[in-house]
Amino acid sequence: MISEDTAVAVSDRRSFPLRTLMVCFTIWLIATEVLIFDQIKFNVRTEILEQATRAIRGSRLLVPTERPSNLQGDAKMERL
Repeated sequence: MISEDTAVAVSDRRSFPLRTLMVCFTIWLIATEVLIFDQIKFNVRTEILEQATRAIRGSRLLVPTERPSNLQGDAKMERL
């Protein structure tokens, strides 16, 4: 009797639906593509930033150390 119940229970159990497997695989594939394209965009932005940094280091930037005096006449400014 126990073996008959087990056989009925096993035969009633449905196999894993192929449709569910296909949906899961499709979601996984889309997520993987999104991650790959996001990584590619990140790498491109990093490369552009590195190129800009190299370009800035290559050319000498002149940064003024003092503000120009906008005072009129004989007014003097003192340094602190």
